[in-house]
Amino acid sequence: MSVGNQLDPGHQMPAPAPAPVAKSSAGKGLGVAALVIGIVALCLCWVPIVNNFAAVLGFIALVLGVVSLAIASKKNGGKGLGVASSIIAVVAIVLVFVTQAAYVKALDGLSAAIEDAGDGEVAASEEVLEQAQDPAQALDLGQAAAIGEYTVRVDAVNLEADKEIAAANPFNEKPEGQYVLVDLATEYNGAEEGDPWIDLTVELVGSDARIYSTATNMAVTERPATDVPTLTAGGEGSYQLAFDVPAAAVEDAKIRVTETLSFKDESGLWATK
Repeated sequence: MSVGNQLDPGHQMPAPAPAPVAKSSAGKGLGVAALVIGIVALCLCWVPIVNNFAAVLGFIALVLGVVSLAIASKKNGGKGLGVASSIIAVVAIVLVFVTQAAYVKALDGLSAAIEDAGDGEVAASEEVLEQAQDPAQALDLGQAAAIGEYTVRVDAVNLEADKEIAAANPFNEKPEGQYVLVDLATEYNGAEEGDPWIDLTVELVGSDARIYSTATNMAVTERPATDVPTLTAGGEGSYQLAFDVPAAAVEDAKIRVTETLSFKDESGLWATK
């Protein structure tokens, strides 16, 4: 009987596992470049006009990312940078097209609004129409409403004012439709100074679902708005505005007054009869 560490000749030791192959740096440089370019493209894709350049950068980053992945696959390099840069590049390219579509839609809407308003009228929004069609929301002539830093009254509305406008100034042209003359009274309640004809916007909401302004109407009234002096706290001013509207608009027209520059959406609505 043998003692010690005698080995059984019939027993074989298992072969040692092969050592793992170390990752190479193949494709890393391209991956880094693709990642940087892709991030720049992603940052610029929201900027109008500049995002055209961002799209080019996105395609460059995508190409470099794919090439980086191909090199890494062949030479046992790391694929993380190539995958990350390719994903970022694709996202940047998609966002470029999304934002450009949004900008085009916004510009088309603005162009349509400008073209629509070029003749001094626009289509009334559903909110304004609902307000105008609800008798409970319309003030009577002579009633006051607080609008921004002003207390405003519509004292009188002449729906057939062609003769009055002709008499106010011999150079006033004949209306394309018919003149509507509005008498407005204002009181300034602010702490500084105010010009009501600048700070307030007066519109006629027609019964034809259109909103009419005085923007393209050059008729001079007997008491024009520009004659009202700058008002201080407690100061009052009254003036007249003329609208040139079609006959179909005056049947149940309303006068709407809003702040010219405000995000509070304060307004007053007056009946014309």
